[in-house]
Amino acid sequence: MTKNTLISAACLLAGLPSLLAAAPSENDPPTSPVAPVYNDRHWVPARYAKVKQNMANLPCDVFFIGDSITEQWEIVGKKVWDEKFVPLKAVNFGVSGDRTEHILWRMEDTKLATTTPPKVCVLMVGTNNIGTWKGKQTPKETVEGVKKIVTTLLDKFPSTHVIILETTPYGPDPKGNLRILGEKVNAEIRKLKLPRTNIVNYNKYFLNPDKTFKPGLFKDHVHLTEQGYRVWCEHLLPEVEKWLKKSDQASSRS
Repeated sequence: MTKNTLISAACLLAGLPSLLAAAPSENDPPTSPVAPVYNDRHWVPARYAKVKQNMANLPCDVFFIGDSITEQWEIVGKKVWDEKFVPLKAVNFGVSGDRTEHILWRMEDTKLATTTPPKVCVLMVGTNNIGTWKGKQTPKETVEGVKKIVTTLLDKFPSTHVIILETTPYGPDPKGNLRILGEKVNAEIRKLKLPRTNIVNYNKYFLNPDKTFKPGLFKDHVHLTEQGYRVWCEHLLPEVEKWLKKSDQASSRS
């Protein structure tokens, strides 16, 4: 086996946790979406150490929170992340495989000790809650977890604005159960009435009129390609910049 072959294999294995993150084990015990619990996947300690390092060392005006789809801004979407979000002092709090209860555990464990209070928090979570694992929660239960994450953020950071991203499409079949559950989660998210919070959905930019995936934007019917992150950034970035500007204006008036 050549050196290049070994390197390629190592890179493939390194990326495997993220690819598996939206398909947790069917043997997982039932859990509550609002009760903090540690994510015990084998890849979590290394990623969590990186997350805590970023929180401890990087200025944080924009705080991205979520699962593998958020984590992979720094991997598959790295060029876009470095070009567009790093200059905005963005910190990534995404961990592959996380459900709402795992994020709540990490928030509790870190005490959300960012170097600076974020002006904007960007949250997307819920795909793993309704996935293929045995203890999956209902859409309504899942959004109770989303709500608790947001209220925790609002309590911790009295000046932050939270952008809730509705979940991206899950599964290849527009009429399949996973896609339907995702749409039900998003419908429940839209019912949330929370201060300093707005809800956005960019799924129309990822899908054809018949709800099939646009070519080249998803690599496995869950996770985005680099081009998918570029499309996402095109629509998310103005939203983030808008709330950053409002935050700066509010600060200048105080």
